[in-house]
Amino acid sequence: MSIQQGWRQRGLPHKGWRLIAVYDSRDAESHGDSPRYEVCQMCGNEQVRYVHVLDHDDVAESIEVGCVCAENLCEDYSDSGPRARERRLVNRAARRSKWLKRKWRQSAKGNDFLNVEGNNLGVHQQKNGRWGYRINSTFSVTSYPTEDAAKLALFDRLWPADPESTQ
Repeated sequence: MSIQQGWRQRGLPHKGWRLIAVYDSRDAESHGDSPRYEVCQMCGNEQVRYVHVLDHDDVAESIEVGCVCAENLCEDYSDSGPRARERRLVNRAARRSKWLKRKWRQSAKGNDFLNVEGNNLGVHQQKNGRWGYRINSTFSVTSYPTEDAAKLALFDRLWPADPESTQ
């Protein structure tokens, strides 16, 4: 579908869409100093940070739109609809941006740890110089190049970006 043509495209349904996922376009890849945005495939808004992925029985491909278009296409203005899911992502992004700035304590072995929501969380350097994390007594399978990368992976494990995603 041509971007900025969605609402005017003949044959494209304007209702009956289902929300299958919402994602933060800044999580898609490293954006450095400049913010990353996507373009709404329905209205052409070029400042979409939180992208709503929709599908429809009569359309072969899914579309990616902003919140307002998602609400209109899904006809869902409920407390569990597109706006609510986007709000959860906004709140998560704010918490994630503060995660590394938290006051991490040090264990007797010199590893950083936190106690959060009844869990003992920690990061540790492995023998190969890479980093891993721990949630209670469960250790990460993947290793990370830096301590901060391990801490962010730990955050992402505890609080997935869109737990309601059907993708």
